[in-house]
Amino acid sequence: MSFTFNWPRFSDQFHYDAIQMLNTALNKGTKPPIIADKIEVVELEMGTQPPELEIRDIGDLTVDQFRGIFRLTYAGDAHLVLKTKVQANPLNHKQPDVNLMGGARGMLAAKHPLVVPMLLRLSHFKLSSYVVLVVSKQKGITLVFKTDPLQAVDINSTFDSIAVIQNFIQHEIEGQLRQMFREDLPGIIHRLSQQWVKAKVEAPYLEKRPPPPPPTPT
Repeated sequence: MSFTFNWPRFSDQFHYDAIQMLNTALNKGTKPPIIADKIEVVELEMGTQPPELEIRDIGDLTVDQFRGIFRLTYAGDAHLVLKTKVQANPLNHKQPDVNLMGGARGMLAAKHPLVVPMLLRLSHFKLSSYVVLVVSKQKGITLVFKTDPLQAVDINSTFDSIAVIQNFIQHEIEGQLRQMFREDLPGIIHRLSQQWVKAKVEAPYLEKRPPPPPPTPT
């Protein structure tokens, strides 16, 4: 059994809040050694294709709350653009397959640090996982991944022409994403949904507020 849901064009406020939360999540803890500066989200596009949810079990179904276990899959057109600075010298990362004169287009790999700005575009996300989903009118949405959801992601950067660095960046960023999906994304979804619940609860009350009384004639 499965169902579909609308995937709207998300508001500017949603994008702003989501970007701030992603910035916090991506910069917490220990970053990969190749990352030499903070990671900043410069573009977030939710795409036009929604994830698919296949119902596996329904544990709670009331007027105010729904709880179930789903199989979630996603292969949509969302993308994310990140900005940071990286340590671009392969020798500093102890890659065994790096030749001193190796790399594309005659790149010379020195032993000294080389920190350069970089843009990363993450796209073609493929996700698949069992999730526990709780939707509450009062508390918002709670989502917990039971398995690692990230199956694949395309990562394009300003170093795509240098195979050694590009492969290393792909590996490191994928690891960072896996950690974010397990530890940070459920909290981000919950906080964003609480704002949606607050708007739904408050808006009807504001619309039904009685009009002010007419002025008293003098």
